[in-house]
Amino acid sequence: MVMIRRGPEEVLLARSPRFPQGMYSALAGFVEPGETLEQCLEREVLEEVGVRVENVRYFASQPWPFRIR
Repeated sequence: MVMIRRGPEEVLLARSPRFPQGMYSALAGFVEPGETLEQCLEREVLEEVGVRVENVRYFASQPWPFRIR
């Protein structure tokens, strides 16, 4: 899962044609064998929404599934 920011107030969200009106999604994907996380991010974002990213910064990881509170 990735958060793409443009400036301090904009984030990139995706929208599938089958989503209900007003529903958006964060971008996510799978790492291919031999691929770094940064390469995966660049490839997945380009494949999903056609946007080239730069200034990639790794923040943290979370084992799946996310914790239920």
